[in-house]
Amino acid sequence: MGMSLKKKLQNVPPSWRALKLLWSEELSFRVLAICGAVVIGLAYFFGVTQSEFLILILVIGAVLAVEALNTALEELCDHVTPEEHPHIGRVKDLGSGATLLMIIAALATGLIIFVPYVLPLI
Repeated sequence: MGMSLKKKLQNVPPSWRALKLLWSEELSFRVLAICGAVVIGLAYFFGVTQSEFLILILVIGAVLAVEALNTALEELCDHVTPEEHPHIGRVKDLGSGATLLMIIAALATGLIIFVPYVLPLI
């Protein structure tokens, strides 16, 4: 059987706390969120299609989610081994690499969507 609605709703406050924590303590998350907001503004300005808008929302969400997971991974690594450790450093680098890959995919998606709207203005 699935989880009751009451149990599901009990998961909401910790999720909001996590988002507040990311916003207040993680500069990279704030920068990415602000970039996402700018992209949404540009999408509105250029009047992108509904499908393009949906793709942008999903990609922005994916970038923020990967950044949040990377932050969680770094927090766990720091808790397990606060001092420098080659394997922990490697794990952190891999998490950071995942964020970079998602950002590159987001940039490519943004270029594919926005270039046809920008070119006529040049």
